[in-house]
Amino acid sequence: MNKKRISLWDSSKEKEYGADSDRQTQSLVDKHNGEHTAVEIDFVLSRLTREQSDFIEYLILSGKNTVVARYDPSDSLLPSLVKEGLLQLPTGVGTVSVLKLTTTFRAPKAVWKVLNERYEKLTSLAPQEKINRIKTLKNQFEDRIDVLVASAAISND
Repeated sequence: MNKKRISLWDSSKEKEYGADSDRQTQSLVDKHNGEHTAVEIDFVLSRLTREQSDFIEYLILSGKNTVVARYDPSDSLLPSLVKEGLLQLPTGVGTVSVLKLTTTFRAPKAVWKVLNERYEKLTSLAPQEKINRIKTLKNQFEDRIDVLVASAAISND
């Protein structure tokens, strides 16, 4: 009974565990930042409806990357953009929590960056053209959102 126990944990297992943990952490960070969507942005944008495209244009022209709105399952616009990876709900917020509440929908950092690069021509519109287009889009969406906000944590670096 006095046999020495053999350890199943050694330095190679520890290194393997550490490397695996680091990979998983980086994967979560990449997902949070929207890297997976940013890489596939052309494909994602090609699947959007006209209304969804207009809303993304509204965000870009406004320079706002966060939407404050009621989570409304009967209005598919914002939930569908979440499903496409172009917007995210706050971490830890499930749909049960937001069904009757106002919440934020934000563009992931990598997605926001690639959308701004992709739609650079929009931001270079003549000032009056840009103002007119923003007014048109605001009228189209104003009854479905509370406010657009520019989040410094997501803004372009």
